Amino acid sequence: MSGVVVVGGGIAGPAAADRLAAAGVRVTLLEGSQRLGGKIHTVPFAGRALDVGAEALVMRQPAAIELCRELGLAGDLVTPAASRTYVWTRRGLRPLPADVLSQPSAADVLRSRVLSPLGLLRCGWDLVSPSAAPDGDVTIGAIVRSRLGRQVLERIVDPLLGGIHGGRCDALSAQALAPHLIGALGAGTGLLRGLRIDRPAFATLRGGLGSLVAGVAARAAAAGADVRLGARALAVRADAPDRVEVIHSGGDALVAEACVVATPAGAAARLLRGAAPAAAAELSSIEHAPAAVVALAYPAEALAGLPPGTGFVTAGDERLVRACTWSCAKWEHLRGEPAIVKAFVGRAGAAAPPASRSDLVATVQRELAEALGLCHAPVDLRVRRFGAAIPQYTVGHLERVDRIEAALPAQIAVAGAPYRGAGVAACVRSGQAAADRLLRRSIHERSLA
Repeated sequence: MSGVVVVGGGIAGPAAADRLAAAGVRVTLLEGSQRLGGKIHTVPFAGRALDVGAEALVMRQPAAIELCRELGLAGDLVTPAASRTYVWTRRGLRPLPADVLSQPSAADVLRSRVLSPLGLLRCGWDLVSPSAAPDGDVTIGAIVRSRLGRQVLERIVDPLLGGIHGGRCDALSAQALAPHLIGALGAGTGLLRGLRIDRPAFATLRGGLGSLVAGVAARAAAAGADVRLGARALAVRADAPDRVEVIHSGGDALVAEACVVATPAGAAARLLRGAAPAAAAELSSIEHAPAAVVALAYPAEALAGLPPGTGFVTAGDERLVRACTWSCAKWEHLRGEPAIVKAFVGRAGAAAPPASRSDLVATVQRELAEALGLCHAPVDLRVRRFGAAIPQYTVGHLERVDRIEAALPAQIAVAGAPYRGAGVAACVRSGQAAADRLLRRSIHERSLA
């Protein structure tokens, strides 16, 4: 393969460029902004390196952890110092059951006071009613509500899963995001008995996840990749089977044998409108939820009254803050003076974060005062907004992705969060898989020559 253009500098793009450069391919990576990382953004804050976007890796997904090891970052991997999480309801903070994802005991749920006795009784129906896997894809909300009732959905599952994925469980695909629920129903003995989920273990890097992006981009560059910042791709053309042309803002069009498009779905749709109109139409149907992160630093004594744990998720739609992390308690390397907390804002179907920075910060501070009694003025704060932040995997998402990939010309691959997982590890895997697909195609074509 003579050359590949990779469009997009989030972690999927550098992962693809790294894989291709290691195979001896001439690679050009285009990123429209002045930095790499996309939703990974590590900044200096309160004297520490703080992630104001994605902040953790799921350890049971090996792609990102293995990449850390390859880059010599394994010694910087750290796990949370605490694990207890709360849910913010109309009645205040309630501790989530310790084993909320893997059959919590009735006593544990009752002690948490997340569910009422009637809500707990409603869960019991699942234990005596046979179950069957749904015919086709359905929403996570439909499964949980039908088997365990409204309270479990609204007070536990939606704040957790809906919060993680920036949407509502009544719209999110079980097939794409929670296939274990479908498998549990298929066991025939209900959702609770059939459900066996280990609580996922998380890790991060002491220097922030930005060090992962920097490491993989540096390795790609050392192998010959040309990394260009401030070069925004405008269109991708594919007029011949072994040729692509990438029009960009940085000068003349780039001509290569293949291309990886690793951007949000809307940007990918615009780029591919001419080269793959059917794929572009499908990409246009993938919505992204806007999001914002507000980091706040307080004198340590201001947080002395916080309950033990790492933060809370929010039930219901009345509040702007969807989750709050006590970073100074969650991660050992972020402890110190001043203490740091982060608020996460934004969800599909909800009001967008206020456009005014002052309004956004004021609302976040007001809600943190209500939830935590945190009335001190912060000594430092940082706001980071993400426009097309979290792709929404609605019902039928995996079939949509299959149609997108089938409609692409053979010399174009897509990668990133809109497809088969939006977490850091999934995006690393996606970028590497896109590179492998193009390499296999090149090897196959050479074998036929």
